[in-house]
Amino acid sequence: MDVSFQGGGGAGLAVGALMISGITWAQEVPSYEVDFSQPAGKIRAINGTNLGPLYKGRNLTTATQDFKALNFSTVRLHDVPLDNAGMRLVDYQMIFGNMDADPKDPKNYYFEQTDDYIRTILDCGPKIVYRLGPSIEWSAKKYFVKEPKDHAHFAELCAGIVRHYNKGWANGHQWNIEYWEIWNEPNLPGNMWDTGFDNYIKFYVDVAKRLKTEFPEIKVGGPVLTSADRVQASKFVKACRKEGAALDFFSWHGYIRKSSQCAESANFVRKLLDDHGFAKAELHFNEWHYFPCEWSALTTTEGLRRWVDTADGMNGIDSAAFNTVCLSRWQDLPLDMANFYATGLAQWGLRRWDGSFRPTYYSLQAFGRFAKETPVRVRTKDSGNDSVTILGGVGPNGEKQMLVTAFQKVQPSQSIKLSGVPSKGTANVLRLDASTTGFKEEAVPYSDGVIRLVTQGSTVLLVRF
Repeated sequence: MDVSFQGGGGAGLAVGALMISGITWAQEVPSYEVDFSQPAGKIRAINGTNLGPLYKGRNLTTATQDFKALNFSTVRLHDVPLDNAGMRLVDYQMIFGNMDADPKDPKNYYFEQTDDYIRTILDCGPKIVYRLGPSIEWSAKKYFVKEPKDHAHFAELCAGIVRHYNKGWANGHQWNIEYWEIWNEPNLPGNMWDTGFDNYIKFYVDVAKRLKTEFPEIKVGGPVLTSADRVQASKFVKACRKEGAALDFFSWHGYIRKSSQCAESANFVRKLLDDHGFAKAELHFNEWHYFPCEWSALTTTEGLRRWVDTADGMNGIDSAAFNTVCLSRWQDLPLDMANFYATGLAQWGLRRWDGSFRPTYYSLQAFGRFAKETPVRVRTKDSGNDSVTILGGVGPNGEKQMLVTAFQKVQPSQSIKLSGVPSKGTANVLRLDASTTGFKEEAVPYSDGVIRLVTQGSTVLLVRF
């Protein structure tokens, strides 16, 4: 029976007496190892997202419960109005509608809907990353993704937003939102910025200095690049150092098909920051998604049908497995945050067009539950690449779990040597693969300190002892 982590249904366990043609279990040598008796640091909760639960809709309670079950660490507020049509949410022009008005007068701001949206997210547990700027514009004419004519005026309205949420100004709150990101993808001409990257650097410097003057306790960051372009990243970091502008976190994006693509960028950015005096600056890979096709493929109806919801497409079982591959592999990167794009929006989100969950929902739920319940990392040995990844964790009351992922074409079974658990027993396994809708629960016996798990192509397994 297929079950989700919310439980329910009184599901019986399918016994995992696994027979695979051509394999003799007794002769199989374990390829992987997990030692629950050897702590190896912490499971890092880098599992952020973009967008909170859908706010505009009749099923807010359900949406909030489903969102909370994912245990995201952070929520980045980008493209929020695109996910909640007709609402005045987050973006500067939605809050401060008249750019000729005085940004020091609280009467010129509209916060009510954004207040309620953020409160809903905070009630679910994650921290907020507030993106100061507009959502991406795909319209023929661009209205808000333009360099503000008056940097000081824009910086002042940004200060008003921070003051409202952290200092109680304008009938506001003291939510102590820590992360404030300046704009989005200024190196994407047309859709996000109109005057060149050098102008964005000047803009960032002006806004960052203004915000840190009044709010030295917050963390300000950018440049929110479409990728960690070495020339642009270097120019930005050097300018921040020269101008004395705060850079508390460096952010960039990537739509990728290998976890190593993030690794290459993260290592480069970390060295760049360290070399220029920003050793304490965090690394935020805060917009990412599995992307096995070309962007041009999404410009036609046929391309959307081919790539959006197929098993090997952007949101199918391959994408689901890729999520946990990345969150497992990135544990060892100098990365502080990784925000999946996105919780919502039909083409990218965790629900299909009809509202049902995609496989990506369950894989992110698996990692969120694993990181929350068993936060002490233990020593593991896996393949060292994206084909098979294994994380082992121990909880505060001795709970022991493994998050095992097989990505695309792998051997039909994975043999794992276990230490720190009884040499013989039965593991409870939650399985996600191409044959399941959601997670299938099964009991898998093991003996002689070895557990053997079936992997039918891309597979996510949460194994509990």
